[in-house]
Amino acid sequence: MRSPSVVHDVGPRDAERVALALRGRPGLAWLDGDGRSEAGRWSFLACDPVERFEVRFGEPWLDALGRLGVDGAHAEPSSVAAIAPRWIGWIAYDAAWSHDAPGPRRLRRERARPVVRWLRYDAVVALDGSCGRAWVVGDDEAAAARLHHAIERPGEPPRARANALHVTPASEHRSAVAAAREAIARGDVYQVNLARCWRASFEGEALAVFLTMRRASPVPLGFFLDAGPPVVLGRSMECFLRWEGPGRRLETRPIKGTVARAGPLDDARIAEQLRADPKERAEHVMIVDMARNDLGRVAETGTVRVERPLEVEPYARLSHMVSTVACVTRREVRAADVMAATFPPASVTGAPKRAAIQHIEALEPVARGVYCGALGMVTRAGVLHLAVAIRTAQCFGDELVYHAGGGIVFDSDPDREIAETELKARVFLDALATLSS
Repeated sequence: MRSPSVVHDVGPRDAERVALALRGRPGLAWLDGDGRSEAGRWSFLACDPVERFEVRFGEPWLDALGRLGVDGAHAEPSSVAAIAPRWIGWIAYDAAWSHDAPGPRRLRRERARPVVRWLRYDAVVALDGSCGRAWVVGDDEAAAARLHHAIERPGEPPRARANALHVTPASEHRSAVAAAREAIARGDVYQVNLARCWRASFEGEALAVFLTMRRASPVPLGFFLDAGPPVVLGRSMECFLRWEGPGRRLETRPIKGTVARAGPLDDARIAEQLRADPKERAEHVMIVDMARNDLGRVAETGTVRVERPLEVEPYARLSHMVSTVACVTRREVRAADVMAATFPPASVTGAPKRAAIQHIEALEPVARGVYCGALGMVTRAGVLHLAVAIRTAQCFGDELVYHAGGGIVFDSDPDREIAETELKARVFLDALATLSS
């Protein structure tokens, strides 16, 4: 049993001002909620990690997740303490190719590059977007006091500039879509998620890019982690997993089905059109079925349920179709079992998953890295929260990398697929344009 956390009420706070106060500190982490939805009610910031672990490409990684202590068994005397993160980190999509690869590797990956990175913090700032108040939650009084002192100092805005930009040509993506449709026609696969890649030369601080993306795109599951290359900047709205531990609830909320958002007055009409679109609905149903199968591998018999099917959620520029799939896991299940059953996320691979992953490897121009992996935290109460790493940029020193993709089915139109990638890349491209103006 862990000792109870120390909690300091630090009054009204703004998440961006806290981030600027902690700017430049080692291991700066920011889990950024939108402050509007229940899923995005809370934001968390931390720095100066007291422990970290990484797994490099080529090494086995599943068993390493046991270090995170996902067991849901750590009671906390305060609800703020219970939901605050102890570990913050990510699992790259490329972890799927790191060890026991699902097929022949074609894309180049650096063996020294991490595919798993997690950091443990002895204190975090928790901000409640519903009321604007904040608390510092620490392992002990000394840890809480250190962070409390750090957030009191004023911070200066970071600066950055993006220069030359290169993107996977539309003609190349059109050819990949055609090849995927041919594979579907042969019966090799039913759906493949294919992405394009944008690369920009870059100078300055990645935090400046994140702040610009944040202002343009409020989301419930924002993520920033500066702990060595790559710095990861995520603006995700998709819950990959929420797991309360062995014998407890496991939930996933796959997104599949996207349409441009015209505005709040049109949301209801757009939602009905999205649900009625044969291509978008077919994509979604296939992914929900695969999510049910994935969860079934670790579930108590008879507990897998689709609880809220075909919801449509509006965001700044897009509306997405979402379903909630949940189960109760067996008591002997551990974190490695859950990830082996579900990773990479179904919504960003395809169906059947193993065949889709192989086609992604054959058809995409570059390795995904963190993109389409998982980002998130393990709370101080031992609950795992992971978002899908979509709308995610990776910063490697003087280069920014961003991917955007969509699900390909037989009825997919190549021009429509290209337009979807550009729509999903808009938040990143607008951020670069703002920085460069």
